[in-house]
Amino acid sequence: ILAKEGIKHEVGGRGMRGGLLVRDPDEEEMNTLQLLVNLGVSNCQVLINLGDDDDPIRCDRAFLGALKELRKDNLFLKKDIKDHELLFWSCTSQLAKMRFAYLADWDPDCLITRTYSDLQLSHAIIEYSEDSLTQFTMYFQTALKHHPQHLGMLFQKDDSGKTLYERAVNKYGEEKCFNVIKQYIPTDSKLPILHHVVKNAPKYMNDFAIHYLSAMYLRDEDGRTLTQATIASGSKTLKNDTMFFGKMTDDEIAELDPITKQYPFLTCAACESSDLSTIYALLSRNPSLLEKYIHQRFSI
Repeated sequence: ILAKEGIKHEVGGRGMRGGLLVRDPDEEEMNTLQLLVNLGVSNCQVLINLGDDDDPIRCDRAFLGALKELRKDNLFLKKDIKDHELLFWSCTSQLAKMRFAYLADWDPDCLITRTYSDLQLSHAIIEYSEDSLTQFTMYFQTALKHHPQHLGMLFQKDDSGKTLYERAVNKYGEEKCFNVIKQYIPTDSKLPILHHVVKNAPKYMNDFAIHYLSAMYLRDEDGRTLTQATIASGSKTLKNDTMFFGKMTDDEIAELDPITKQYPFLTCAACESSDLSTIYALLSRNPSLLEKYIHQRFSI
């Protein structure tokens, strides 16, 4: 109602939607929309007339109801989520879980694409939040729901190459982070979590494998085994992990990669980190594969 009246009287000026886009100098220069997705119990008691009710869930629901009414009246638009960093402001509040989920449902792509203060949204939420797991948990749970193929952006990298997992561990510690991860990706999950680790953060493979032993035997969405994904990642060479190649079975040596349609020695050869000794070791296990490859490559 106030916003509608504000439009009539041009509160804040033309194009300010009745004051919704006006910044509050006392609240970190946040505008009214940002405050609506961020504010907590004390503000709710005053603004939405809940009296002495200090139930954070009821407060969150009340603010969410206000947002829905604004959306219904076309005063709150989808582009506002991006233009005014509303996912950041809702997630960095410990009392806006329903509001954050609502915004993410409306524009799930923003969970991946948005930045705040030159950091990807996922990283910014951790960097600028209090030392609590609440915000990391909110983001990870919601991102996993909308983007399971990206494992909830757990290995999204910032411009320096640091993954979200690394940033979270640096702030909260490994044990607390794994408690959150395992809450939403159970240890018996069919998500190929180790494939993601070997591709994006191979130095943490042992840390994850301890918790997800059964994931060693899964294939990813492309049909790759963990061994094939490891070779394709280029993280292994004969020099840095002789046992990895020594333990490969004859079937693994001769199985074509479902993506490259190549034998392991050829997949390995295509990696920048590979060397001749690694390629030779793989090919020497089954020299006939070279002849098969030449025949397949040049046959009409």
